[in-house]
Amino acid sequence: MALLTLAASGADQNSELWGASGEKWTPASRLPDFSQAGYRRGEELYRIPKKTVSVKDLGAKGDGKTDDTKAFKKAISGPDKLVLIPKGRYVLSDMLEITEPRVVLRGAGPLETVLFFTRPLQEIKPATEQTGEGKMTSVYSWSGGLISAKGAQPPTKGSPVEVTAEAKRGDMKLTVGSHRFKVGDEVMLVVTDTAEQSLLHYLHRGQGKDIRSNWKKVNSQVFRVTQAGAKEITLDRGLRFDVKLEWIPNVCLFSPEVTDVGVEELGFEFPAQAYKGHWEEVGYNPIEFTRNVAHCWVRNVRVWNADSGPFISGWFCSVDGILFGADAGRNFAGGISGHHGVTFEGSDNLCTNFKFETKMFHDVTLQNGAMGNVFSKGSAPDFNMDHHKGAPYENLLTDIDAGEGTRLFQSGGAGGYGNHTAAGATFWNIRSKQPTNWPEQYSLDAMNLVAMNTQGAEVKTPDGRWMESIPPGSIAPADLHLAMRQKRLGPRAPATVAAAPPRNGGVQQWKSTDGRVIEAQFVGLQGDQVTLVRGGQSFVVPMVRLAPESQVQARNLAGSNPTP
Repeated sequence: MALLTLAASGADQNSELWGASGEKWTPASRLPDFSQAGYRRGEELYRIPKKTVSVKDLGAKGDGKTDDTKAFKKAISGPDKLVLIPKGRYVLSDMLEITEPRVVLRGAGPLETVLFFTRPLQEIKPATEQTGEGKMTSVYSWSGGLISAKGAQPPTKGSPVEVTAEAKRGDMKLTVGSHRFKVGDEVMLVVTDTAEQSLLHYLHRGQGKDIRSNWKKVNSQVFRVTQAGAKEITLDRGLRFDVKLEWIPNVCLFSPEVTDVGVEELGFEFPAQAYKGHWEEVGYNPIEFTRNVAHCWVRNVRVWNADSGPFISGWFCSVDGILFGADAGRNFAGGISGHHGVTFEGSDNLCTNFKFETKMFHDVTLQNGAMGNVFSKGSAPDFNMDHHKGAPYENLLTDIDAGEGTRLFQSGGAGGYGNHTAAGATFWNIRSKQPTNWPEQYSLDAMNLVAMNTQGAEVKTPDGRWMESIPPGSIAPADLHLAMRQKRLGPRAPATVAAAPPRNGGVQQWKSTDGRVIEAQFVGLQGDQVTLVRGGQSFVVPMVRLAPESQVQARNLAGSNPTP
């Protein structure tokens, strides 16, 4: 049988911003660094507690009739536990608030274990607020989750240490005052705007519009210390923004109390009520991770008849495998069944392997300072990538089937909170049936559009617009986030589970979705990424690009069963 590579073919094209394997990229280049997005920066498997408890052992019935809320609340109280939710339909009438670390909720699969919430957040914990257009509505129109992971304390500890010298975006060293940081510490850099709002204008590269005068922007970024001198610390990645002394920069320990909360293998369902429209939502929202949590995840879930999907405001969290759908009777005008799909407000989060079988007003949203986040490997009938103002900065959407593509850049957001996005928004390999134009409504040049179905002439201005005309689907790498992670971690990318003994003398046959076959040795499986070795060289193949029989083979070799 002929051996054909599963990697990029010779017809694939490379971007001038990246090259074939990142040789044209530096941390200071206009293409931001997205390599650390996701749970534990993509370096570790999910940390699963050894202690287990089943909700059925605590009285839950899962019969679709009995209210099982009390058993669930008992199950999630306290830290360090894997809460097993066997096959069944569980009726819940209240929020489930997780305030301790290392609590994982695991079902038997999104079709086998269904959580049916009978009451919305607005009924459980009423809260209203005025929208930017003056309408009083529930705050759960744009926030909150019926499963909520939250920390009571800020994620930083100790007294802040002054940064005593300026630095440039891309630099990996900070000059600091007296400190006790050591190698391996996680630290957070914080800068605060001036009365003249020079930080906001910098983030928008001098093109900021509609910025209210009392908006005092605070920006932050988390690093690990790789070297610690008396007056200087070296960081594990480049600065996302300049550091100016007028912004009162300081560094403190990053040590969130609530980490490693997981929600996986579950279905979320809500009453099949007709959707009343924009800002009429009452809080049938499945999940939220608040600003004070880090390193949490959502994996393989199904969300049905929701007002909104997960709201993620923490750091280094992953949403890996999420499906949105709705009963036909729920749909509003235009086939829209809800408000927000997946929303990122935090930093360095990842949403991958997502699918919309319905339309939301905003399928995915970046807002309120969201920074370094990634949406990848998704599909939707008519995808919307909402940039919702509040200075989202340096975020990536990559390797996405956008369907019709008639509303790609349609975006919301209240007046007075700037452009729809600040600088560094990157759109890479977005495939759509309809062509699109540069989003003039964003009033910003400092963005990157690479391998999209765009109209108009190619534009590649080093410090202005960048619209690189590569046919979508013909660019290598197809997924910029994975390529950046592979470049950063090298042989360690990605982290893998222990593999079963190799078959066929250590080599297996692997078939792609288009019928091509190679022989290679299985190394490991992390999330949806299969690592193989051929000819002494390791490479990563996304699971979605393998034929079904090869996907089963990968899971079997990794010692796991195929997902239902």
